[in-house]
Amino acid sequence: MTLISKPNREADLFRSAFHYAPIGMALVDLDGSILVANPSALIMLGYEEKELCSKTYEHITHPDDLEEDNRYVKQLLLGEIDTYQMQKRYFKKTGETVTVLLSVTLVYDKEENPLHFISQMMDISEKTQAVSEVKQLTKHITTILESISDAFFSLDEQYCFIYTNKAAQTLFRKSEEELTGRNIWELYPWLVGSISQIECKLAMQLREQRLYEQFVPLLNDWFEANLYPSEFGLSVHFRQITERKRTADKLRESEKSFRLLAENSSDMISKHDRNGLFTYVSPACYALLGYRDDELIGKSPFHLYHPDDMQRMLDNQELLYTHIDENTITYRIRRKDDSYRWFETTRRVVFNEGDRTQTIVAVSRDITPRKEIELKMLEQYQLMHALSHTDELTGIANRRTFDETWNHEWEDAQRHHMPVTLMLGDIDNFKAYNDTFGHQKGDECLRQIAAAMRAALKRPLDIVARYGGEEFGIILPQTNKERAATIANRLLEAVRQLQLPHSQETGHPYVTISLGSATWNPDCSLSQDELFTHADKSLYQAKDEGKNRYISH
Repeated sequence: MTLISKPNREADLFRSAFHYAPIGMALVDLDGSILVANPSALIMLGYEEKELCSKTYEHITHPDDLEEDNRYVKQLLLGEIDTYQMQKRYFKKTGETVTVLLSVTLVYDKEENPLHFISQMMDISEKTQAVSEVKQLTKHITTILESISDAFFSLDEQYCFIYTNKAAQTLFRKSEEELTGRNIWELYPWLVGSISQIECKLAMQLREQRLYEQFVPLLNDWFEANLYPSEFGLSVHFRQITERKRTADKLRESEKSFRLLAENSSDMISKHDRNGLFTYVSPACYALLGYRDDELIGKSPFHLYHPDDMQRMLDNQELLYTHIDENTITYRIRRKDDSYRWFETTRRVVFNEGDRTQTIVAVSRDITPRKEIELKMLEQYQLMHALSHTDELTGIANRRTFDETWNHEWEDAQRHHMPVTLMLGDIDNFKAYNDTFGHQKGDECLRQIAAAMRAALKRPLDIVARYGGEEFGIILPQTNKERAATIANRLLEAVRQLQLPHSQETGHPYVTISLGSATWNPDCSLSQDELFTHADKSLYQAKDEGKNRYISH
C-alpha cells in the first residue's frame, strides 16, 4: 500500500480545486506576470493559456482600475494587509470589458518569504448592469414625478413620509427635508379622524387599493386620492378635483348645461340605463375609443372591458345602485383598434322625477400614462425595499430586517401577553473553513446553510436573518421554550444533513452550527436587551461545551 503524505495530499486537493473551480483563478508572480490560470478564467477572458501567461495583470486591467489594484498589491507586499477584494474591470481578448469581483491573497514559502499571488475572479457583469438599470429607472421615474402637477408621496407603515414630489411639497407647504421621516398625522393634526386617515388605515389593513374624495376647508378645494398599499407602506396620488365636482353639480342642475359641458369636454361623458346600455355618449368618445357616438348608443360597455376587470365592473355597478350613489373606478377598456387603455370613470346614479327611472351618469378619462407611472413607481419601490431588506450574499433577511422584526415582535409579545423566543446561531470553526477552502467556498457555505435554516422554519411568522459574518438571528413569535427546542434541533439537523466537508484541523468531518436562545414569557421581568444578552450567553455556552449543540436560557 502506498502512503501519500499530507503535504502532497493538500497539494493535490488544491490543484483539483483550482482546476475545477467555477470561478476564475490565477497564480500571479510578484512582478505581475500570470503564471497559470484555470479554465474558468480562460473562458471568462477569452484567452488560450499560453496567450494569457505571456501577459501581466496590468496588461489586461482597465486603466481606471489599475491605480487602486496596484495600491492594494503594494500593501500586500509590505505586510500591511493579508488579502484584499475589489470590483475590477478586465479587458477580454476581444477588447470587451468584463467586470469581476476580485479577491487576491499573497502566498508565502516555508521561510515566510512572499512566493506569489492567488487571484480569484467572479464575473459580476450582469449584476453590475442590473444595478445600473435600476438606478437609471429610478432617475427616470423621479424625473417624471417631479415634472407632473399632481401630488405623489409615499408613507411607510408608521405613516411617516418616505418620498414627496415637488407638487406634494407645495400642497403640504413644507420642504422635502421638513417632511421626510415625519408622521403625517402629527404634522397635520386636523387630518386626524378625517376620511383621509380612515381610508389610509383601511388600505393598510386590507392591503387593497383605495380611492376617495375629500373636501379640505383650509384650501377650499376638493381632492381625490388613490392609495396603493404594498409591503413597504403606502403610495398616494393626490390631485385637485374641485372643477370636476363643480361640473358634476352643474350636470345635475340642468340637462342643457349638461349637454353644453359634455360636448365641449375632453373627458367622455355618458349616460346609461339600468342595464348599463349607453343612452348618450359625448363626442369625446371618438378621440378616446375610436368609436362614433352612434356606434355606442344602445350597446353595452361590458363587451369592451378587459376580461380581468369584467367581474369587478359588474360588482361595482350593482354597488352603485344598492349602497352608494357615486363612485370612481379604474379599469381597462378596448378601443376600436383592439388596443387596451386604462380609464378612470366616476359614476353617479341620478333619479329622474318625471319618469321615476334611474340613470347612471359617467365621466371617463384616459389615465394610461399616469397608470403606467404609478405601476412603475410601485414596482420600483418594491424592488428597492427588497434590496434594502435582503442579505445580498445569502438571500435571507439582513440585519436591518432582523432589527425591525425583533422590535415589532417584542412589542407585539408585550401587548398580547404571548411568549417570544430569540435564538442566535453561529457556524462552528468558520475561520478554519475559510482558511482551508478560501472565501469563495466560504460564501457558498454560508448560502447553503442559510437556505437550509430557512427551509427548516415552517411558519411564515418565523424568520432567520444573517446577523453578521457567519452569525444568524432567528425570531420565533408566539413560541415557548419547549417548542423553541424542537425548532433548534430541526435547524441543527438541517445543517448536518448538508454534509459540507470541514477543515481537517477542526477534528469534525462536516460543518455544524451552534445555537443559543432565550424565551420571554408574560411573567418574565427581563427587558428586551437583557433577553438578547441571555441568548448571546447561551450561544457562547454551546460553543464552550463542544459546539454542534443547542443551549437555552
